[in-house]
Amino acid sequence: MLVYHLPGTFETREAHLDLLWEAGATGLEERAGLIRAYFDAREELSAEIADGEWRDEADQDWQAHFKATLKPVRAGRITIVPPWLRHEVEAGQTALIIEPGMAFGTGHHATTRMAVEALSALELSGKRVLDVGTGSGVLAIAAALLGADHATGLDIDPLTIPIATENAEINGVPPGRVAFAEGSLGLGDESDETFDVLVANLYAELHDLLAGEYAAALIPGAPLILTGILTGKLDLVQTALDREGFGGVTVRGDGEWVLVTATAPAQ
Repeated sequence: MLVYHLPGTFETREAHLDLLWEAGATGLEERAGLIRAYFDAREELSAEIADGEWRDEADQDWQAHFKATLKPVRAGRITIVPPWLRHEVEAGQTALIIEPGMAFGTGHHATTRMAVEALSALELSGKRVLDVGTGSGVLAIAAALLGADHATGLDIDPLTIPIATENAEINGVPPGRVAFAEGSLGLGDESDETFDVLVANLYAELHDLLAGEYAAALIPGAPLILTGILTGKLDLVQTALDREGFGGVTVRGDGEWVLVTATAPAQ
């Protein structure tokens, strides 16, 4: 079996995944900070992903191995599971079924899990939630399952929209309670629409860029949930939130990742 090992970071992994699929990878997985790409033969790779290492490994059914190692993820009142593990969801927990695929967001990454936990800690009944950078749709779907009146997921990658929509259907969320669209805040779309909660699993530089847009998209005093932030870049996010008048900033860490919550400016 021919496996290409590529160092991955949160900021670059989705672009790297797309390039590896385009290069002919038959499967992808993350393990110990590496993206492992399975190929039938050695391929010529673009410069953006050429710093990896080719390895010959013993043949195995990588899909069977992936399924065998994937476990349910408990995040507050939600347990995130692939379809074949739904029976393992404990009584009293709400199952959120995600089919692992090209869009990240199975719940196994610390950033996704912390964001779902933060949503689970809120009273979302009757609330309108915005998920910026929705990916697989897991955070918007979680919000709907937790009682949100409506959840909107935005992503600049059009390939994620049908995946997120399918995941919502798998979880039985009616179309009227969740919607996904291509786009993002701060891209020139004029809208007076505001939300009761905003969650964004992006990275520090984007949070810095979008902090003003977050404030404009939230009703005064509403919760903001940000993750995808490496510990070394926490100051950048905190400075941006202070600049835009956010209050009640709290920080929670998990390894090299942090989740930041805050409340929108009063005016």
